[in-house]
Amino acid sequence: MNIKNATVHIKNTVIAYLEKDENGNFIIPVEKQRPVFLYGPPGIGKTAIMEQIASEMGIGLVSYSMTHHTRQSAIGLPFITKKKFGDKEYDVSEYTMSEILASVYDYIEKTGKKEGILFLDEINCVSETLSPSMLRFLQYKSFGSHTVPEGWVIITAGNPPEYNKSVREYDIATLDRIKKIDVEPDYGIWREYAVNNNVHPAIITYLDIKSNSFYNIENTPAGKRFVTARGWEDLSRIMCLYDRKGIETETELIEQYLQSPEVTRDFADFYAVYKKLNTVFDLKLILEQKTTESIIKDAKELNISQKLGLINVLTDLINQETKKCTETSNRIKCNLKSIKESTLSDEEKAEKLNIEKASFDNLKTLVGITQNKICNGVDFMFGAFGNAPETEIFVSNITLNKNSASFLMSFGCDKFAKLSDNSYYKDNINNELEDIIQ
Repeated sequence: MNIKNATVHIKNTVIAYLEKDENGNFIIPVEKQRPVFLYGPPGIGKTAIMEQIASEMGIGLVSYSMTHHTRQSAIGLPFITKKKFGDKEYDVSEYTMSEILASVYDYIEKTGKKEGILFLDEINCVSETLSPSMLRFLQYKSFGSHTVPEGWVIITAGNPPEYNKSVREYDIATLDRIKKIDVEPDYGIWREYAVNNNVHPAIITYLDIKSNSFYNIENTPAGKRFVTARGWEDLSRIMCLYDRKGIETETELIEQYLQSPEVTRDFADFYAVYKKLNTVFDLKLILEQKTTESIIKDAKELNISQKLGLINVLTDLINQETKKCTETSNRIKCNLKSIKESTLSDEEKAEKLNIEKASFDNLKTLVGITQNKICNGVDFMFGAFGNAPETEIFVSNITLNKNSASFLMSFGCDKFAKLSDNSYYKDNINNELEDIIQ
C-alpha cells in the first residue's frame, strides 16, 4: 500500500474509534480498538502523515520514539503506598505515571484538545524487558494503573528487520492485537506531496526523469547505500535556503543527505546542467511580461529534461506567488472574525476594521498581479508547447499545490481555467471577503 492510501485508512480508523453512541459511549470499546501498526521502510513519510491527519481532523498529536525507552521510563517508577484491606494495613507497590502517558495529559492541559493520536514510532524496537508490558499496553491502553486518556487513539510504526538491527519480530499474540498496514515507497504519491510542499524544483525534475533514484536501499561490500524520501526532502530544505542566501549547493553537501555515491554524482551532474538552464531563461521575467518569440523558440529546442526543469521552476514560482495571496486572505478572514466576535467598543471595532480594509485593498492588488503572472505563464506554455504533455504537467503542478488551488477557487483566472478546462474557476475577487469587509 502506498502512503496516500495508508493515510486514508488511518484517518478512517481514527474516525471510527472516536465515534460514540447516543449515551456517549464509544461504539467500539477501548479494549477492542486495535492500535494501528504502520509497517514499512524508513524515511517514506510515516511520521509526516500523522501530522497531516491530526491537522485535518483538528485533533491533538503526541509523538514518541520507543528506541530510547526502558521499562522504567515507559511504565514508571515503583513506590510504596499503604492500603487497608479489612482490619489490616499493608505496604503496596504502585507505579508513578509513565513519561509517555504524562506527556499526553500535559498536552491536553496545554492545548485543551481532548481527542488525539498518540504516535509511538519504532514500536518493534523496544527493549526485551519492556516487551511484555507493551503487549498489555497495546490491548488495554494502560501502563500499570494509568491509562491513555479517553478519546486518544494509539498509532504505532516500525521498520522491517532488514532495515534496523534493533527490530524484534512480533509474535502471533501481539500481531493478533494490532491493525497492521504495510506501506511501500511510491514516487508518484510523493511527487504530489513534493509539489504541494515546495520541494526544490531541481529535485522534482531529476526524479521525474529518474524515478528509480527516489528510494533505494542496498547492502554492498562497502556498507549500506541508501536514498530515502526523507533524504530528498531534507536536502530540498537546505538547497532552498542556500538559494535564498546565494550559497552554492556543492556535491559535498548533496552526499551528506543522499547516502549513495552513484545517485549523489548523478544528481550533482544534473544540477549543474539545471543551473545553466536558469541562466538562459529568466523565468521571473517570463511571468512579469509577455513572452517574446525568441524565448519561445529557445524553449522549443530544449531536450526533455531541460523542459521539465523549466516547467517545474516556472510552476514553483507561481505557487510561491499564490501562497502570498492565500496566506494574506486567510489572515484577513481570521482578523475579521476576531473583530466581529470581540467585546470591543464600536469605535475600536471601526478602527480595526479600517486597518483590515487597507489590507484588503493591498490583497486586491496582489491578486491582480498574481493573476497576470499566471496568464503570462499560460501564454508562454501554450506558445512553446501548445497542448503537448509539457502543458499538462504545468497545469498539474499548479492544481496539485494547495495554495494555487485555493487561489484559483477564490480569485480565479480565466486564461488558466480555459487551459485546464475547469469551468468552476471564476475570474473575480473573493466574494466572501468582499461581503465581510463591507
